[in-house]
Amino acid sequence: MSQYISEKPSLTIISDTAMYSSDSIFVFEPVLREVDSFRYLFSNINWLGFRDQGPPPQNASKTLSNNLKLLQVKPCGGNTYFKKIIIIIFVPYYTYMILKLIKRSDIIHTRGPSIPALLTIISSFFYPSKKYWHKYGGDWQLGSKTISYKLQRWLLMKKVPGRVVVAARNEFDPPHILSWENPCLTEKEIHYNKQYGLNKKFNGKLIFCFVGRLEESKGFPLLLDAFSKLDDIDWISKMHCVGEGPKRGMFEKKTERNQTPIIFHGLLNRQALNQIYKESHIIILPSKSEGFPKVLAEASSFGCIPIISPIPCITNYINATKNNGIILNDLSLDEIIKTIMKLDKDRLHLNKISLNAINTSNLFTYERYNKNIKKTFINE
Repeated sequence: MSQYISEKPSLTIISDTAMYSSDSIFVFEPVLREVDSFRYLFSNINWLGFRDQGPPPQNASKTLSNNLKLLQVKPCGGNTYFKKIIIIIFVPYYTYMILKLIKRSDIIHTRGPSIPALLTIISSFFYPSKKYWHKYGGDWQLGSKTISYKLQRWLLMKKVPGRVVVAARNEFDPPHILSWENPCLTEKEIHYNKQYGLNKKFNGKLIFCFVGRLEESKGFPLLLDAFSKLDDIDWISKMHCVGEGPKRGMFEKKTERNQTPIIFHGLLNRQALNQIYKESHIIILPSKSEGFPKVLAEASSFGCIPIISPIPCITNYINATKNNGIILNDLSLDEIIKTIMKLDKDRLHLNKISLNAINTSNLFTYERYNKNIKKTFINE
């Protein structure tokens, strides 16, 4: 690894982040907020992502940073076997672009699991004098069924040049694997959001929310089934569903006759999403696999109580010891129903869990994250 860099270094970001071309380039907002938060640490940033020909969705924003240059490449990958095979054709194209960026940058930051991140990890062995900052956003403990994701994780576990940042490392991981909280809030935002959280009342009708992709891997169909089978729902006001998925229309039709109103919002920008958090009491995410979703920290800052899957990357931060959320014992329909119904019987404890959730959100600030970047990759 290279020596201490006295002046502001140059940074390259390699990712598959969607970039939408309109009157200017729009980027997936949660990732853009993170990059914007640390851009002051670098002289200039080149960010490679996937070009998307569609119109920018509501959860995309345009960047106004002078030192940030967006580089769009043709996307690849998909759910079909044909789309997966086509990836091979794109490998030389991506590798050429990545090598050009590595050569002219002081620090290279990969955002994986993704095909561009994988190619950069492999390339790093040929340029070991550079500084590498690999961020793995998937479930680090359980790994993945996807071959490219497995390969990525296997390579990162080896003595890969640079450091690897994950939501929660395993006890026996090598020392270059680091646990960092996934940032999503400024200290100012936490102070502002806390005022709403402290004033939240749990003795009336409760409002639920789900934020994420409307698909099976996120547990969304199971969650809808649970709400359709609840016996006593007089104490539930409604459930907000924020996100998109190919079966959204089917889900909406399926819940039309539910006694509990299920409101589908599609994709929302951060400002609109904050309005959902402000009025919600519970955020429920019965995912099969996750890193640490930023939405949990965001919602917690508003005093929303998380109901979560028993996934180590999440339970490292939200658990019974900290009393800052509720963990499902398993991902069965009966368990989700039982957990939801138990809320009505334990009203006295909900305020305490909410307060602890607010306090936990302090771990997920950009300021805290950027101090780690400066200490680990710039001033070492």
